[in-house]
Amino acid sequence: MNKTVKYMILLLLLFALITMPLTVPVFKSSTQYSMFNKNWDGTSRFAKLAYLKGKEVVPIFESFDLSNISERNGVLLIIGPNMTFTGAEIEQIKLFLERGNTLFIADDFGTGNEILRALNVPVGISNYPLWDFFYENDDRLVVSVRIEDPLLARNVTRVITNEPSGIIVTRKGEAYVSKVAMINLHRRMYPIMTELKYGKGRIVVLSDPDVLANMQFKENRQFLSNLVDYLGGDVFYFDEAHHPDFNLYTAGTVTITRVLPRDRAIKLILGIATLILLWELGVFSLLGGFIKRFISRFFHRKVDVDELALSLAREKGWDENEVMEMLRRMGG
Repeated sequence: MNKTVKYMILLLLLFALITMPLTVPVFKSSTQYSMFNKNWDGTSRFAKLAYLKGKEVVPIFESFDLSNISERNGVLLIIGPNMTFTGAEIEQIKLFLERGNTLFIADDFGTGNEILRALNVPVGISNYPLWDFFYENDDRLVVSVRIEDPLLARNVTRVITNEPSGIIVTRKGEAYVSKVAMINLHRRMYPIMTELKYGKGRIVVLSDPDVLANMQFKENRQFLSNLVDYLGGDVFYFDEAHHPDFNLYTAGTVTITRVLPRDRAIKLILGIATLILLWELGVFSLLGGFIKRFISRFFHRKVDVDELALSLAREKGWDENEVMEMLRRMGG
């Protein structure tokens, strides 16, 4: 086959490999607050927002001790947990925080308090719902009207909740409801979000996971965008292990078309053409020979005179005994 044809086939195969579409499976879940749940009660839109803002989004399917969360770096997001946390998992969370990472708990009436009690921090989430005169269309959609942290408050005037709880046993908060809000007939300005230090890390608590849910995403988008920045970290670990009856199924596939930019294509063609030209000119052979000779100067084997004489005798067809006798006489 003509060399030109061979090289053309090689180029075509290379371009096909680089630009051929990829088919990947699409996973979904109907579990409440799952990042794979695209329904109204999922958090898929928040996870996508975090990804679009440059975060690496990683789901955690196993218990924290099995997944060794303590050895990871970033933000651990526990949203609407409803399963018990074991002692081993709490220990993993402690180590995770002590190494300077962030724990984010968004919960109202789930098992988030188990973590807070085990960590022995002066923060808790009320077991009773919070009611307020400031709400959006429905008295269950309580509006947070006061946001203390300037980063969280950037371009945000309110946060819409859905049947929230309130944070108790703390005097400092990052976002509050109004002064006339009530929990179990106790009226005061309750915080719905707070932060506290733990070791070298920090704990951020939000007393309503629905703030992150898809149904509230449009109203809370700017706040959630600010929240992603506020939490920091390069990696967001979404806890899927503590959602009851977590189900993950394949909902089909997506074909990803890859397009090679024109400037990169030109550089690739020029690079391959240069390599082919050097090969045809024998540059690689010359270079290989030079390297071989250079290395042999340091690793060459000492030549034995007798072996060389015998080799020459065999090559010329001489009598080996006579050649060896001649060498002995010369040596004598």
